[in-house]
Amino acid sequence: MSAPLDTAVIEARLRELSRRLRRIAAKKPASVKQLAADEDLQDILSRNLELAIQACVDIAAHLCGTYGLVPATSGETFELLGQHKLLDRSLAKRLRRALGFRNVLLHEYVEVDWKIVMRVITSDTKDLAAFGKAVLAIIEAREKEG
Repeated sequence: MSAPLDTAVIEARLRELSRRLRRIAAKKPASVKQLAADEDLQDILSRNLELAIQACVDIAAHLCGTYGLVPATSGETFELLGQHKLLDRSLAKRLRRALGFRNVLLHEYVEVDWKIVMRVITSDTKDLAAFGKAVLAIIEAREKEG
């Protein structure tokens, strides 16, 4: 059973995603050494990464509901969107890994490796932005369908 696409909900989450990505870009440190030495910066970047990734998960879950897809886990939301050609499969895989990274930050399963955080801030946030663009394309395509 599918649910209607609530563009207001998705657009609100996209605004949240955009806001978090801007905050990450604005606070990006010059080096891993600077990041490792600054606990306040670590907190700001970690929290904004968590919330940016969570916004993507929320959107993906809403899209799954809209298309009648039932993921067993949050990570599977991206996988299902990829399998059903709503999202590029390689992007879906990278987003699933981003969710794993978010879980490390959120639940502190292991000590955070600031080199990895720096890599995520520098390059992997592009995947979150690409997801936002893909979602806008999905909304546009649905609106054209009527």
